[in-house]
Order: sequence, then C-alpha cells, then structure tokens
Amino acid sequence: MDIDIAIRMKYLSDQVLEHRRRYYILDQPVISDAEYDTLERELRQLEADYPLLADPNSPTNRVGVPPLDKFDKVGHRTPMLSLDNAYSEEDMRNWEGRVKRGLPADAVPLYCADLKVDGLSLALRYEGRMLVRAITRGDGETGEDVTENARAIADIPLELPMNAPETAEVRGEVFLSRKRWEELNTERDARGEQRFANPRNAASGTMKLLDSREVAARRLQFMPWQLLEANDHAEAMLNLSKWGFASMPAKIEGGMEKIIPFIDTQQDARLKLPFDTDGIVIKIQQAEYQQILGNTDRAPRWAIAFKYPATQITSTLIGITWQVGRSGRLTPVAELEPIELAGSTVRRATLHNFDELKRLGAYIGCKVFLEKGGDVIPKVVAVVPDTVPDDAIAPEMPPACPICSGTVGKDTEDEVAIRCQNDECPAKFQARLRHFGSKNALDIEGLGDALVDQLVASQRFNHPWEILGLLKEPIQSIVFLSSMERMAKKSARNFMQSLADAKVKPLWRWIHALGIPFIGAKTAENLAQAFGSLESLWSAEDTALLSVGEIGPKIARVLKDYFQRHPCLPAQLSNLGIIPEKPAPKTANDLPLSGQTAVVTGTLPTLSREEAENLLVKLGAKVKGSVSRKTTVLIAGEKTGSKLEKAQEFNIPIRDESWLKGMSNDKKHSDSN
Repeated sequence: MDIDIAIRMKYLSDQVLEHRRRYYILDQPVISDAEYDTLERELRQLEADYPLLADPNSPTNRVGVPPLDKFDKVGHRTPMLSLDNAYSEEDMRNWEGRVKRGLPADAVPLYCADLKVDGLSLALRYEGRMLVRAITRGDGETGEDVTENARAIADIPLELPMNAPETAEVRGEVFLSRKRWEELNTERDARGEQRFANPRNAASGTMKLLDSREVAARRLQFMPWQLLEANDHAEAMLNLSKWGFASMPAKIEGGMEKIIPFIDTQQDARLKLPFDTDGIVIKIQQAEYQQILGNTDRAPRWAIAFKYPATQITSTLIGITWQVGRSGRLTPVAELEPIELAGSTVRRATLHNFDELKRLGAYIGCKVFLEKGGDVIPKVVAVVPDTVPDDAIAPEMPPACPICSGTVGKDTEDEVAIRCQNDECPAKFQARLRHFGSKNALDIEGLGDALVDQLVASQRFNHPWEILGLLKEPIQSIVFLSSMERMAKKSARNFMQSLADAKVKPLWRWIHALGIPFIGAKTAENLAQAFGSLESLWSAEDTALLSVGEIGPKIARVLKDYFQRHPCLPAQLSNLGIIPEKPAPKTANDLPLSGQTAVVTGTLPTLSREEAENLLVKLGAKVKGSVSRKTTVLIAGEKTGSKLEKAQEFNIPIRDESWLKGMSNDKKHSDSN
C-alpha cells in the first residue's frame, strides 16, 4: 500500500515539476491551469495524509521554478510567496477560523478582496521615487531582472509623485487584454507562428523578450496588488492609484459577511472585464495582524486566493461537424471528448469558420485548449503543442451543404463565410424559426428547440412568419399542436396566445425577426424609426436606406436583395392580421441628456473612450474633447489628469461609468414602455 502511494506521489511530483517548467520557462503549457491545480492539490493531500512518505524537496515546498539564464538573476529583499487556494465557502470559513485562532482574542480582522488578475507577477523597486528595478517572481527567492521591459509598459510609472515615499516596492501583475491577445494571435497566424494559448501565456512570453521595443509593441498592462511595508492594504491601494498606477475595477473591504457575497457576484461580473481573472484574493487589511500571522514556507497565512471553476481546459478533438445557420452560413463545430468546464459538461465547441479552423491547425486526434469566458458557447482557442498525430488528415470544407446537399460558396469575394446557396434548405428555415421567436426578436413564449424541430418536420411552413397562420383556424391548430411531443392542450393554447401577442409587437422587433443578414436589433430600430412601416421600408430607394444610421452600401445591397426575393411580404403579413406597432417619433428633447455637453476622461472599468462617447451621443449629449465652462458633466475613470482638476475648478458635476450605464438602462426601460 505504502509503495503504491509513494509511486503515485513521485509521479505527481514529476508531473508538477514538468508542467511548471513548461509554464514558467518555455511558455508552452500543455494542460490548463485547472488541470495543473488538480495535480498539485492531489500531491498536497497525499503529503498531508502520509507525511512520512513526503519528499522534503517536493515542488509543493517551492513557489515557482528556477529563473532563466537569459536575464540577470536578482534576489527578492522579501520573498515573493505564492497563495493557498480556496474553492468553496466552506474553505473560506475554515481559513477565517485559522486566522482568528492565530490572532489575539480581542482582534477584529478586516478583509480586503481584490480581483486575481491572470498574468505574470512582478516586483517594482523605487528609489528616490524613480523606478530602478523590476524583478519577476522566479522561485520566490530569486527572480529575473526585466527592468527595461517593465519601462516599456505604459501602466508602470517611471517616477512616483512627491507625496510618495522615497523608497517603495510595488508588486502586481503584468497582463494582456483579451482584445490585444486576439490581435497578437492574428499577427502570429499571418507569420505561421504558434498561437498563444491564452492572454497569460502571451504576457509571460512577452516579458521574456530581450528587445524592449518589441515588448512596447505588445502593449502589456500592469495592475498592482501590494505595496510592501504598508500599514493598511486598502489605504495603500488607494495611494497607488493616486500615484499613477491602475486601480482594481472591483474590490471590497469589511468582514466575511461582505466578502462571501462579493465572491459570488464577481463570478459572472468578472467575465465582462477586458482582461482575464481566475479568482479573488482575500487579505487581512491590517499590517499588525499580517505580522502576527506570518507565513508558511510558501504562502502568507494572512491571505488566500478563492479560485473560480476553470474557464479554460484541454480536451481531445474527435471529429468536426458542420452547422448551417439562418443565413446559410456553414460553421465548423468541434466534437470533443466530454470534459467539465465552468460547471457544465462540454462535448462540442465552435470553430467559427473554415479560415479559423485552418489558422488553428486543428486536426482530428489532437488536443485543444477550450475556453468559456464571457461567451456561453465554448470555443477552441489553440492547439496543444506537439499533440497532432503523425497520420492526421487536414480537415476540408464540405463540397456541398451537409443538410440539403445544395451548392455552397461565398456571397462575395471578400467574405470569409461559406454559405449554403439553397433558399429551401431545411436547416436555414429551422435556424430562422428559432431566431424568429427568440427573446431579442418577437419573444414568442413556447417556441423552443423541441417545438421548432417538430414544426419544421411537419412541412406545413416554408417561412417563419407563416406560423402566424395557425391563428386563422384556432381549434384545428390547437389539435395540431397538441399532437406534438410535450405539447398538451394547455401548452398549445398558451402558445397560440403568444402568437396573437406577437401580431402587435413593435415594428423594430418584426424587422429583426425576419432574419435579414447583418440586421441586428439596433439597425432594426433605426430602420423602424426612419420608415415607420414595412411597406415604406420595402419601397425605399437606395439613397433613403443609406441615410439611416449604421446602413452602408453593403447592408443596403443586402436589404434590397431581400426585398426582391420577398416582394409581397408586407402584404402577406397584413393578410395574416399582423399590424406591427409603429415607433413614436423621437426628438432630441426626448433624450435624457439632451442639451448637455459632456467630456470623458480617464480609463473606465469596462467601456472604451469611444464606447462611452457613443453612449453619450445616443442619450442626446454633445461630446467635447476638453473641459470648458460650457461643459455640464464629466464622465471620469482612473488616471484622469488635468480634465478632472479643471472640472472641479468649474464645479462641473462628475459622474462615473455606472451612472452612464444607469442612464442608458433607464432610457431602454422608458423606450420599452
């Protein structure tokens, strides 16, 4: 028994060391963070259960791996330790219990919770308020001197202000935004280079480049998470933001009754951020309590990392199938060995299009990295290095539609998408019918996947709007619907009522529900506002279409083509008794910020400057680039600079992103009523 345990511990130890080497040194991980955590967690548990068999040189006693020889090695003045992990509320409560047992009976610890940014840890030393050295974590005792690379990161101040201490050490995370990661992968695809599996991998690889000019071109970012020797963590983080560092977009302070709900709310909220996070770091706020609790060999007792379920994992690609969308677009889908990801079992993942499939270099039998970030549908982001079988065959584009065997091809030369050209393709009709009743279109309750499949199989309908014809013969229609699987008479009656309600839905919903290529909800709203009826839209000239917001020559051509293919559609809908609700005319005075002059400054948590300004315009405001006495509101984020000072001087109201989003949500609510 002990021999089996010892063999297992040796195997796990070797695996952990190898994967650390690939992660920290080669920047070529072959398993996901979650899979690595599982290996290390099992090794720790076995060492705890069988201490006499534990190896004193186990990797669990080390923070990282020995540093590379590419850069000078520099020792940390204070060890740069790792963190113990928690995975549940029970783990958090157990940690809290250990904290309280380690402190005096009358101690009242306060906690700070910050996002755990997924990047590369860095220690910045300032002397005479000037940046003199930047050191990677390395093995926790010794790191690599990457000062020149750190100087190339715009978020790292080269000089601290006069109100900062003469000497300071700021620790934080170097990271890459998801958008920039995708751009870098596109560039690497064009050069035939291996893709970065994730933004963290890209950031780590970038910091190990010897040419700081190339580092600057990659546009890394830095987020601080500790000011060494500070008396109060929360106060220190606030000071860092005042000294020019970025600020955590989400954080909280207080007792555990505040920390636990914060952890819960951030599980979904963090996915909307422009960068990756994999958990929350919880720390004791007071430095005196940190000193009392101290550290183990590898981690501080006064801090812990709560880790969320994995959003990236690896699986084996066992096949590729093709889906046909409502516009006929063929989308390759990865068929995978079932794997748990972010709380659900994943068997399929999107591969976007054939060009993306070729860029990935995905072959049947290889292992792939899967990701489930802000998207509900998992996607394949990269192929695991060195896993493509020698006898693998490159995937090919289907010679015909996999559903109807119709011709496939591109609508235009410059288009990436391959589409089925058969207008009668059942798969296209099926997808259009799903879209027709979706929440963003007509919101027809009961028109789910099961009913859609059966309605299509009945062959009674050729176009989505024809299901409204069921209302002409309600008794026969209820009998017809009741004969379908999982449709009792009550469900059939409720569905018929949903169809009746759809007849008078707003015009923009009807335009969007038709499934015209490139016509999303916003463009549909613009068209409804501009033309007021389907009849007017169908008879519109090119010049009238092009005068509508978000309509360019390409979309105008698509609209005209759709009108020509369905010339009698407005009359057909009218014969079915469909009378879409006409939009109320809007004037600038109806908008919440009409008459206001707005300026945006600083870095907002989730919106880009352009997105914020577009939102202000939609709300009726005039947007200017500089603050003057005519400015009526300033939208401020982090790193505001002189615009904030000028606004304060002129007593101009200062608002943040949440206020702006609240105004937008209020407008949407008002519009829907």
